[in-house]
Amino acid sequence: MSKVIVWDWDGTLVDSFETIRTAYNAARTKFGLPAWSLEETHINVALSGRDVFPKMFGENAEEASTIFYKTYEEMAAKTVVAKPDRGNMLERTSAMGIEHVIVSNKRGDILREECEALGWNTFFKAIVGAGDAVTDKPSPAPVTLAYEQANIKPDASHIMIGDTPVDGHTAKAAGIKGLLLSGETREAADLEGEADYIMEYKMLEPFLQKYWGL
Repeated sequence: MSKVIVWDWDGTLVDSFETIRTAYNAARTKFGLPAWSLEETHINVALSGRDVFPKMFGENAEEASTIFYKTYEEMAAKTVVAKPDRGNMLERTSAMGIEHVIVSNKRGDILREECEALGWNTFFKAIVGAGDAVTDKPSPAPVTLAYEQANIKPDASHIMIGDTPVDGHTAKAAGIKGLLLSGETREAADLEGEADYIMEYKMLEPFLQKYWGL
């Protein structure tokens, strides 16, 4: 049985929310919307830009998107920060024979730039972001694309790990297990019922070892 983890990116493996907040607020203030706090950013950015901007900015969506990405691109690779222990964890779990792919709602080119900046490219067999597939999370399309790029046969035992309900819904749509990390951008009570498993990060590796008999 293949051992595969489909990873979310922001809030799960890295913390770039301050940069995301700055970029959103550049667009929001331009069009007279109140600036977001960091907490509001955590709550509101689970979907991809192409799904969010039309709802948030209406007829100004295209210009708002341009402002957001111009601001973000100037900062992205310089400001992305790995969450504690994540790099070491990826190394340890890879050594256990677990294969890793990323499926994120961050735009694909920016996602790959950030991953490269952290020196993590070798851990992942595929890195799929927003705009790479025909639709973004919670659609299963980017998961399917990641499997195709990685030459991995889908299996119901594979696990998608994220930090928001969107990741749990994506896992369900893709026919794999969903695992949400509490205490990252959401507390356990806010994630209840949204995935097959919910746990704090410190419990993740013991869980994976038991789950796959490692």
